[in-house]
Amino acid sequence: MLKTLLFTVFAVGGLVLSPMPAAGERKVAEVECKPAEKKLVYDCMISLKGKKSGTPVAGAEFTVGADMPSMPGAHNVRPAPAEPGGTPGTYRARVHLEMTGEWALKLDFTKPGRDRLIKKLHFGGMKGRGGHKSGVSHGDKGKAMKHGGHGMKPKK
Repeated sequence: MLKTLLFTVFAVGGLVLSPMPAAGERKVAEVECKPAEKKLVYDCMISLKGKKSGTPVAGAEFTVGADMPSMPGAHNVRPAPAEPGGTPGTYRARVHLEMTGEWALKLDFTKPGRDRLIKKLHFGGMKGRGGHKSGVSHGDKGKAMKHGGHGMKPKK
């Protein structure tokens, strides 16, 4: 009986102690956007992880907006709420852009904790080129990864 009780305590304790992003840990996002059925509309998949721990960030609440860095204030996209994806740490959002070119996607978080990630991506105008995921967050330069054939590439 005591062995069973101890095993149950350790098993439940193991669930509680499983890796989770630490409270206040910065997030890192990987973003992949694909053209939707309408021109200049893109469906974006966002993968969130703890920057240090690498564990998926589940239960996040945030919006995705966009601004064109080459013309600050001239082209702003109204933020849209991100919705949970199929697996923990994945989310989806639809962005409606005003033109092709380089856009800075703004991920504004209210949960867990207030935060903002900026992801620079190039949309359209790259016919026949492979699409890409963004590996840049918080203004850091990351590696862009080739993925699919959807005419987008992050700024280098």
